[in-house]
Amino acid sequence: MPEHRAIVGNMSAYLGLLREHQIFRELPDQALKDLVVRSDLIGYVENELMLRQGDASDSALLITQGEAAVLVDGSQGQAPIGHLAVGALVGEVGVFADMPRTASVRASTAVEVLKIGRADVLASGGDNPAFLRAVIKQLGERMLAFNQTVGVYTDALAELEQRNFEARLLDDLPPPMPEFVGFAHALRRIAERIGLRRSPRDY
Repeated sequence: MPEHRAIVGNMSAYLGLLREHQIFRELPDQALKDLVVRSDLIGYVENELMLRQGDASDSALLITQGEAAVLVDGSQGQAPIGHLAVGALVGEVGVFADMPRTASVRASTAVEVLKIGRADVLASGGDNPAFLRAVIKQLGERMLAFNQTVGVYTDALAELEQRNFEARLLDDLPPPMPEFVGFAHALRRIAERIGLRRSPRDY
């Protein structure tokens, strides 16, 4: 079970970590301090699940100590798609969009997080237009990444159709976004099967 801890003596460190994140850097100092005071400091042991894919997005987590892995459920089980370290903020998009968690997060080491409740995040946005602009920018960047990923896999499918696609080329692609993990695995399996079926005269 997560261990709840008191926020004592490290206020400046927590403020510094929040200030480094693009959606919090425009908040006034007092608003940031209020956000920290209202948050919970929670500790996780190595390999403990911090967020579960599909659960409600009731908070955002700011990692203040340790490292964690981002995992998504796919047809072949859980697949790692990212790594989180001190200063990383996770879950904030789901909080604003009121969407379920799109991925799970598991502690790779002992981890400490500042858990910022959904109500407090939304209140910060309502009181500070700059905060909302930063969130919109982040959502726009995520949409751009989504569109670029669609383009990459569309090209891969076209090459696969023309029989000049090599499965090993997928190794050079960045880890897929959560929405594309199942598709990426399926594409790799299809490409590998086509490669096995090729006769020597195909090369």
